[in-house]
Amino acid sequence: MKFSNKKAISFISTLSLFVFFGISNHKLISSQERKAETSLQHQVAVTLKLVQVYVTDKKGAPALDLNKDDFVIHDNGKKKQITEFERHILHLPPSEIEVPETDQESQSSSSQELMSRKFFLLFDFAYNNAKGIKKAKNAALHFLDTKIQPSDEVGVLSYSAIKSLTLHEYLTYDHPEVRKVVEAVGMKERAGRAESFEEEYWFQVTAENPVDASKAGKITFSYGAQSDDRPVTGSTPEWEKFHAQEDSNVHALHFVKKMKDFAQALRYIPGYKHIILFSSGIPYSLMYGIHHPTETWDTRGGVDTMIKQRWDFGNRLIQQQYDDMLKELAASNSTLYTIDTEDLASTVGVNSRLRGGYTLQTMASSTGGKYFGDVNSYEKHMQKIQDLTGCFYVLGYYIDEKWDGEYHEIKVKVNRPGVEVHAQKGYYNPKPFSEYTKIEKKLHLVDLALNERSLFQEPHRFPMVSLPCSIRGNSHISMFSKLPMERIHDLSGEDVEIVSVIFDTENSIIKMGREKKDFTKLPDGNIYYSNFTSLRPGKYKCRIVIRNSETGRGAVASSSVIVPEAKNQGINLYPPLLLRSEEGASYLKRPSTAYPFNSSQYFPLVEPLEQGTENVLAVVRCSFSGIQKPDMQLSANLIHSSNDTGKAIPASISILDRYFDADTEIFLLELQTEQLPSGEYFLYLFAVDSLTQSRSGVNTAFSVGALNQ
Repeated sequence: MKFSNKKAISFISTLSLFVFFGISNHKLISSQERKAETSLQHQVAVTLKLVQVYVTDKKGAPALDLNKDDFVIHDNGKKKQITEFERHILHLPPSEIEVPETDQESQSSSSQELMSRKFFLLFDFAYNNAKGIKKAKNAALHFLDTKIQPSDEVGVLSYSAIKSLTLHEYLTYDHPEVRKVVEAVGMKERAGRAESFEEEYWFQVTAENPVDASKAGKITFSYGAQSDDRPVTGSTPEWEKFHAQEDSNVHALHFVKKMKDFAQALRYIPGYKHIILFSSGIPYSLMYGIHHPTETWDTRGGVDTMIKQRWDFGNRLIQQQYDDMLKELAASNSTLYTIDTEDLASTVGVNSRLRGGYTLQTMASSTGGKYFGDVNSYEKHMQKIQDLTGCFYVLGYYIDEKWDGEYHEIKVKVNRPGVEVHAQKGYYNPKPFSEYTKIEKKLHLVDLALNERSLFQEPHRFPMVSLPCSIRGNSHISMFSKLPMERIHDLSGEDVEIVSVIFDTENSIIKMGREKKDFTKLPDGNIYYSNFTSLRPGKYKCRIVIRNSETGRGAVASSSVIVPEAKNQGINLYPPLLLRSEEGASYLKRPSTAYPFNSSQYFPLVEPLEQGTENVLAVVRCSFSGIQKPDMQLSANLIHSSNDTGKAIPASISILDRYFDADTEIFLLELQTEQLPSGEYFLYLFAVDSLTQSRSGVNTAFSVGALNQ
């Protein structure tokens, strides 16, 4: 992890305050009008619903020769017309199964697939030990190296008593990054992108809104009619045993609660989710009270009776919450595969009911998954998981989508005797963002910030450019973006948030920024946003994420930038900031002084330049080193992208202004563009010092044509 050393913040226990920014329409509308408009849009939406289906024969082998007409699907009791159909054969178990000849195109993954496999690797540190964790990581790495397909999406989570449930990496196709996260999980020096994002996010939130640290993390354990935060007095062995058991109850309840929250959030991720849990499980005795303290304790005036009652209540409470967790996992369309990490040699002679194998078995069976009892046989276990998930069908049908959060029961049948059908049991309609749980808002945010293809929604896209420069010997980048009001007015809100994230070539988060704004008071017209930060030389991906706090609607912009190494001797020319005049536009905040220009009239060119525009301006930075009195001369050429010969078009430029700033000379240029035909152009700029003949060149691309609508 490359942030400065800040206190890590848990994934679930601190998930509040995920509000994102919105932009007003040309005509400001009230919150009531927005809600009415949004409600109307939701009521008329027609959405394609996709269902993953696994079909096996009597021997448990996948049935691969089914066609669309072989399936019947009911949604809330109503038969639906199947309009979309795919057969996925990612892996064949070692058997005599033949692949239908008509299926050749669907055997390999492609970008056109309706739905891919989704895996979450979940490492449990609370009910585990060092040996178990090491073996779990080996098992997960083997799965990634030998079983995962390019079309699979993989995420990584962990649970610990201290940090709660932590999302290290959200669902992604970037499997090398997932492998790095798994290798480092549990190590303090590195976190996954999701955990890094969360840690930095909450560091900034808590810096803005400090809380009383003495109240953080306090757990209140409620026993029926009363909540008892008082320490139980007494130092007898009976009380000491009870305190130890009570602590175990609290940890078990916390684990179950976080898994339940996670399951609820998984409802809204489409398709089947396969969770591979590496754990030794919650001991059976914690839920079912196999050994009560009164069996060995002496009677002390009724004290043991009170302890037994509280103990029994704790057992019943955990059991009740555990059963609720199982129901939520089943309703989330998630299959749980549990790998028991407990060392079998250490359990010889131990009552099996004191171990966690039973709870792992019930977690797996309740979701249609499978329990694997010995982590040392992980190669065989991972092969079995591959066999169970490697062949499936995707059925699609259209529904009138309503944003009421209601549950729909799905029943899938196959018109063929002797087969067994495994499909999701149902789904939940979308619900208003204000009704999302904390973990759902967290996943929503991480999804927007880290994924190119958002699962929760299709966010608005807005344009941006990122430019490198050097200021007094230090490297920086500036990000400029345009927020088109007429296209994203549904993001309007009073309390909004803008989050900028920068990734390196390994897709690790290098920096993150956050700010809150009120956009209901903004003037009409387009809004431009700029951000400025220091970075070491290298190649980076920049991303700006915006979300409305009431509706959850999001907007995303992305760009790439290369920060070059500065020459120790000579001059360095940096890519120009192109500007055009625009009436009615405004800035969210004053642009960085690194690019000085008249911000009341000119705005960054981040979209195609409308054909016939008379001119554009260019702010150019030229840094120098080892030159006492530089005398910079500039020249420029244009090349049309359709020009295969590379012949340059003389660029008509004029210098409007120039001045020195320490080790840099800044130029304001005017480029004539009125006569340029439509198409993409490369603008080449060259600088030469007339005294030392030191040279530098740079180029940037821009388009001429109709503006994006």
